[in-house]
Amino acid sequence: MNKKIGRPVITVSIVSHNQTELMTPLLRQLAVVAKTTPLRVIVTENVLGNLPDFPRIEGLDLIYVKNKHPKGFGANHNAAFGYCDTPFFCVLNPDIRLMEDPFCELLKRLEENPGVAGPRVIDGQGGVEDSARKVPSLRSLFGRIVRRILGLSNRRDYDSNDNIFVHWLAGMCLVFDRGLFQSLGGFDVRYHMYCEDVDICLRTWLSGKAVSYVNSARVQHDARRDSHRNFRYMWWHVVSLIRLFTSRVYWTFPGMRA
Repeated sequence: MNKKIGRPVITVSIVSHNQTELMTPLLRQLAVVAKTTPLRVIVTENVLGNLPDFPRIEGLDLIYVKNKHPKGFGANHNAAFGYCDTPFFCVLNPDIRLMEDPFCELLKRLEENPGVAGPRVIDGQGGVEDSARKVPSLRSLFGRIVRRILGLSNRRDYDSNDNIFVHWLAGMCLVFDRGLFQSLGGFDVRYHMYCEDVDICLRTWLSGKAVSYVNSARVQHDARRDSHRNFRYMWWHVVSLIRLFTSRVYWTFPGMRA
């Protein structure tokens, strides 16, 4: 991708829940990446009360926003998009680690296939996470739950070493064309923390754009799956799945019958 170092080409949105310690290594890595891919970072603090001072990272174009009221995943990133005047917009979890600059390959893919793109995600043990998936059915979802209860690993829906089109991508690292995100109205805020990524990827396909898994771009994910331990998170997950399975978007998408 041809670009001049200087004006940001991508706006990165990160939502923190009093996670400064967790997020600081990522911000330092973004400062390094910014030397090759100019970027702006919007950090939204979603926890109220007296919090530790937020670190300033040398060499990083950083805007810090503190919410007056807690918001959901989609609402926070939609609000951060209000600061985006760059061609691309990235949603990034605070527990992501950058092994290298992933944006060069991701933006190249989006220039060739406009829409949304996500990288290969490596877990803490060096394995590849199932971040690229086919649209879920009740049957496939039930099978995943049973295998998890039995302590069995779930097979990845896509097992490819190539850059490919997929139904949807998990929301820990997504890069959008700015125009697409705007035309879709961002994330559907009726979802709260779960299934927003499925919904927006399906709407991307229905709008005539593409969802791309970019194997040539890599990030590492230190997963913190609170829904396994917290009833509130589990409840949000169940409610979001019901909303997805009863949505017009879900039943309009041709791939749900594939």
